[in-house]
Amino acid sequence: MKFLPCIFSLFIFFQIEAKEYSKKIEVDSIKQVVTDVVLWQINAYPNMNDNRVWKELNDMTWANGVFLSALATWLDYSDSPEIKNWCLNIAHQNNYATNTSQNSIYFADDFAICLMYAKLYEKEHNKRMLHHSLAKLDFVINNPVRNSLQMKTLDSKDRWSWADALYMAPPSFAAFSKITGDIKYLSFMDQEFWATYDYLYDKNDSLFYRDSNYFGKKEKNGKKVFWGRGNAWVVGGLCQILNYMPADFPSRSRYKQLFTEMMIKIASLQDNQGYWHASMLDPESYPSPETSSTGLFTYALWWGINQGLLEESRFKQQAIKGWRALVEAVHSDGMLGWVQPIGADPQKVTREMTEVYGPGAMMLAAAEIIQYISKQNN
Repeated sequence: MKFLPCIFSLFIFFQIEAKEYSKKIEVDSIKQVVTDVVLWQINAYPNMNDNRVWKELNDMTWANGVFLSALATWLDYSDSPEIKNWCLNIAHQNNYATNTSQNSIYFADDFAICLMYAKLYEKEHNKRMLHHSLAKLDFVINNPVRNSLQMKTLDSKDRWSWADALYMAPPSFAAFSKITGDIKYLSFMDQEFWATYDYLYDKNDSLFYRDSNYFGKKEKNGKKVFWGRGNAWVVGGLCQILNYMPADFPSRSRYKQLFTEMMIKIASLQDNQGYWHASMLDPESYPSPETSSTGLFTYALWWGINQGLLEESRFKQQAIKGWRALVEAVHSDGMLGWVQPIGADPQKVTREMTEVYGPGAMMLAAAEIIQYISKQNN
């Protein structure tokens, strides 16, 4: 009889381990898995620095900002009061402040949190949510810098000189332009975005270098070094920019063209299981799945289909595969695995690795799928 508790415990253990989430493209299944992923992340949130090489110093730093802005989007689809209250409390307890970086006031990563406040303002209409962000955006616009985009100098990060920056800052400028009705935010964003495009975009491969440090570098197979998540940041940023950009903005068609061009290339690099990898052009050297890029690429596929920019007949099956791959990567306790840690280039990934921006990407993808289903049902 002394062994019965152990046997019972093992039975419970294997029951838990055997839990699988439905991969069906239906609202209830999507909400169930995303709710579990978000609740796991919320519970783990205070201890995330334990496994980070690069520590996040507060709620307003970029990684947390990416998660929180995606969570603000997910509130439109979530049935969980716990999730909504947690999100609003995080914003309130920080007094809707932005991050003050050791780099400079211009540092793109510090604008990621502004998008959370913009999205919450659209729901709550509390102007206090805007004050800190507007002050930061106004300073940058009124005191522009024209430093080199080459990632060699101390002040190079005063500009959007790395691919990630196109997710961190431009969507916030676009969002605040819509909220305030002031075109100056969008005009500044437009100028800086295309400066980065001219510098980092490889027109032959339809992909972005992460930054100038990767010009001329090669993977083991001789291909150029294009980082999976770096390119995922770009297309994810394009989706959110276009969400806020007026239909008659002069260069809107150029953003749409870039999005479509990149997604045609990116879709061609999805593996048979539905994942993308840390390296875009050398998956053999990085064979593990990578779910932060997979999440953002899946988001972009569904968003593109919903917006009519990607042909449904051509891309829907890949979008479905991407979602099912994400669900497959969720542990039985709700942790999303295979997320490459904070970095700047392709690195090894394991199933036990996770980070807040992984669930953030998954929430954005889920929101677009639910929108797609809603359109089909109407």
